[in-house]
Amino acid sequence: MPHITLEYTSNISQPPDLRSVFANLHGILAQVGGVHIENCKSRALAHDTFYIGDGDAQRAFVHLEVLLVEGRSPRWIEHVGTELLECLEQAFAASKRDFDLQITVNFVDLVRQRYFKYPAGTLTPLDELELK
Repeated sequence: MPHITLEYTSNISQPPDLRSVFANLHGILAQVGGVHIENCKSRALAHDTFYIGDGDAQRAFVHLEVLLVEGRSPRWIEHVGTELLECLEQAFAASKRDFDLQITVNFVDLVRQRYFKYPAGTLTPLDELELK
């Protein structure tokens, strides 16, 4: 955990090197968020079919969704979310100049009792998970 999905419209100017973007996102989650970096799993989806607002071809989006086992405080979400957003703004800087680009970050809580993992030792036991 976490599972990270980066979605973006295929019309963006210069798609960044995704391996570099993922390395930076994982670094933020580990260094700022205290997540074990080896548990970060990322994937990207470029969307060829999309429609934004009034359909203007100069509109584009980048959306990052981060699935985490529940228990992060609102302060943690705010701080880490801001850092991830800044990372994406830098990574997609060329598209920010060339398009009406919207960049968003969303955290989704996974219910710990419904999330199973192998090997189990890398997941915080339920009785140790402190909800804030």
